[in-house]
Amino acid sequence: DAVARLTSLVKEWGPGYFEEEDMSDNMSASAAVTAVSGSNANQPRIPSSGGWGYALPLLATQQYSTALAYLADAGGGLGLLQAAHVGAAMYAAGMGITDGQDGQRSRPQLILPMLLASYSASLQSADAGAALKYLVLLKGETNFLDDQVQRLLHETRQFELLAGKIDPHGTRSQGALDAFFPRSQVSSLLVSTANMAVRVGKPADAAELLVLSGRFSALFTLMNRELATYLNASSPEDESKRQFWFNAAQKFHAMHLTEGRSYVQTSLSNEGQMELGNTFQLLMNLIVFVDRCRQGNLEDWKNALVLIDGLDLLPRTDGDMTVKVNAFHSLDTCVRQVFHHVVLSTMETLCHLYRALRNGGETATVDQTLHDYRTRARLLVTFSRLLNLPGVGDGDTLLRISQLEKNMM
Repeated sequence: DAVARLTSLVKEWGPGYFEEEDMSDNMSASAAVTAVSGSNANQPRIPSSGGWGYALPLLATQQYSTALAYLADAGGGLGLLQAAHVGAAMYAAGMGITDGQDGQRSRPQLILPMLLASYSASLQSADAGAALKYLVLLKGETNFLDDQVQRLLHETRQFELLAGKIDPHGTRSQGALDAFFPRSQVSSLLVSTANMAVRVGKPADAAELLVLSGRFSALFTLMNRELATYLNASSPEDESKRQFWFNAAQKFHAMHLTEGRSYVQTSLSNEGQMELGNTFQLLMNLIVFVDRCRQGNLEDWKNALVLIDGLDLLPRTDGDMTVKVNAFHSLDTCVRQVFHHVVLSTMETLCHLYRALRNGGETATVDQTLHDYRTRARLLVTFSRLLNLPGVGDGDTLLRISQLEKNMM
């Protein structure tokens, strides 16, 4: 067969025979992305033909995959642009982008997805919408397309451009993705990208993506976890994260949970996840409580005690003990894991109030209040033992709580 013999000769001669420069050191097809990004300082020089000197004989001998890979490698950024467009045109025309004489339309294997992903990546910093248009040229390659769209969202963070924004009624506006995918699939892509963001340590991006997706149960799970994690933050880095998540939670509340906006509650109710919303409200209140405890003045300690009493988490009489222990076990896991901080902060607050009141003089009313503080401190020690708090938190928690109670004798 003449084509087969010619193919053998073209491969034997190699690019050096057809190009004016010796291209024997050209990089592999898998390095196209690196070439476009400019991260490889030792890239080979681009031949005067831009890679077409060898690509044309390869195309003439039906070595389509090798031809496109060579053009993208040898031709630099322009070569990648040309290879991607030629490959896309061949695919649209039903040509098999393989090496050989099989003219039937076939799965484009690796070369065309690689070319389009590489070219899309070269565009995304300047125009994420244009980058998306190249990715969707291969809508038949479902797994590839989903992965690349998630990468585009994750790397560009152009969430509003690609996925729209939420209006006051809880409806997501149209984004670039909606021109190519049904709304349900866009939501799924946003959730998958959010999961990716969590895995790589970008929970803030994950939260924004989950809002857009309308999957509020997943969003509350994420926010609740972060709010609980940094409830008792002490290092500057953790304090910064704590403030970020508290501000983000306040902003979400103001935008989506104010009076007259019920779409979040409706979504949680439909999913049977209303408890996630209750946990969110509880954690927001606990952060305020801990902040008041830390202020170090009498008025804030009083306000902290009023707040924790209003949350009704801790026993105030012996008759409360069993009810409060059972209530503790019904709390979300993320709250139970940091509950020792709540108990310890409450004990510290009682101790501060006790000392301040005792130093202010003795009257019948004062004596009764001091007695009430001591009673509550005793109940907290018993409560802590029953909950086995050292088992879910700091091993010194019970010891510290007990010592504070003794200081109130």
